Amino acid sequence: MTFVDADEVIRFTGLKPKMLKLQTNDDGELYVMVEEWIKQSEDLIKSYCNNEFKNEVPGAVKNVCLRLTSNMVTQAIARRDTPITKVNDWNISTVGSRIFTNDLKEDLAPFKIDKSHSSDKIDLFAITGDNIYGENKHHSRRFRL
Repeated sequence: MTFVDADEVIRFTGLKPKMLKLQTNDDGELYVMVEEWIKQSEDLIKSYCNNEFKNEVPGAVKNVCLRLTSNMVTQAIARRDTPITKVNDWNISTVGSRIFTNDLKEDLAPFKIDKSHSSDKIDLFAITGDNIYGENKHHSRRFRL
């Protein structure tokens, strides 16, 4: 189950093969690239949220996936067009690489699963030297936390 499909991303971004310096009629390669970016976006979202979204993907998560993948598209176009940007006479910079922006993370906040506070039951088995029966035998007690 994918969060979005290549057609949605292409419609949302207005992406054409020539924008990525592909052959004008090469929709096949374009779809392969976009589908790979969608998989990468889904992996980023699942990892960030600690959530596999096994049953149903909420619309808000689909929207974040669409926007995140669109950021990848924008990044690819910018890097192909202008890999180096002149800031002034002395400084140059490259196109930034931030695609998973804070606004996307904020939109995913309701879907994050915090696994840092989860706990599992622990059985402890303690052997004590208490002489509770007036004998010199070791006794065991079981505790459940």
